Amino acid sequence: MQTLNATFREKKKSVAFEGMIITSDTAFFERLGWEKGKDTPYAVMEFFNRCYEFALQEIGYKGTDKNILSAVIHVDEKTPHLQLYYIPVVDTAKKKVYEKGADGKVLRNEKGSPIQKKDEHGKSVYEYVPLEQPKLCSSDFWSERGGQLSYGNLQDSFHERISVHYGLDRGEVGSNKKHTTKYQWQKAQQEAELAALNDEKVHAESIIQEAETAVETRDKALEEMKPLQEYLDAFKEAKSGELPFSPGKLKKMLIGLMTEYKRLEEEKKITDKDRENLFSELQKAERRIPELEKYKEFVSFINEYAPDKLDEAKRTATERKNAPKPPTSTKLNWWSK
Repeated sequence: MQTLNATFREKKKSVAFEGMIITSDTAFFERLGWEKGKDTPYAVMEFFNRCYEFALQEIGYKGTDKNILSAVIHVDEKTPHLQLYYIPVVDTAKKKVYEKGADGKVLRNEKGSPIQKKDEHGKSVYEYVPLEQPKLCSSDFWSERGGQLSYGNLQDSFHERISVHYGLDRGEVGSNKKHTTKYQWQKAQQEAELAALNDEKVHAESIIQEAETAVETRDKALEEMKPLQEYLDAFKEAKSGELPFSPGKLKKMLIGLMTEYKRLEEEKKITDKDRENLFSELQKAERRIPELEKYKEFVSFINEYAPDKLDEAKRTATERKNAPKPPTSTKLNWWSK
């Protein structure tokens, strides 16, 4: 502001400076040869240089960079972009236009106040007059560029002068989408990392809880097995023939004997079942003995009087065994052939 000799009327909600982001989607920059983490290609730098020249013509003070605070190309995030900050400086002021009579004097109403000129739509008419020195004023800055239509005009101008040369489409008209600042992007990244760490923490806590539960279950099982171990020890004492005189030990010995008796009963049931199965198989084998004797006599007869036929029969059996079988799913086609 000192360099421009600009004035500034500070208010509670005054705008000190503004920012502009120029970018596209990741696929566009990849078509220009950009890869994250590698040197920025010339085609990408040329694109941003053109964008910067466009910015100077649109928001630069008289087309220069005298009001530009910072213009940096960021390539360390998801998508390359030009981030530009500037102060909105104007060298003209918005002034009301009043109705004048035939004599060139301003017309006044009954109260003596000057009558403001209206356009064909009934809206007040303004004009911009040169200032003695520039001033920082965001409202006048954007009013000179179309007021409420200024942002749309800026998008149209960018599309006509830059985008069409790269085959890009104009942004959505009337869109209320906002660009994420680097701080917001970093914050979102940190929040995502924190959420991932929390998920890992929850998972680790779940594993620890499962491990503690398993240990508790094991300890409980060991505790429940202690009486059984005592019964087993008492049973061993009984087998050794050393009878204790303590009633408590005699009781434990008795329970141990009963437990062992039940185990032996279960083993006996299994053994009896196996014996029945073996006896059944033996009976089947004995029933086949006469049949096998006949086959034995027949084979001995053939081997003695027609050994060549026996060899031929063996070869035929082997060939049939090794021959591929036709697939069942194509049985009809196989028959038709």
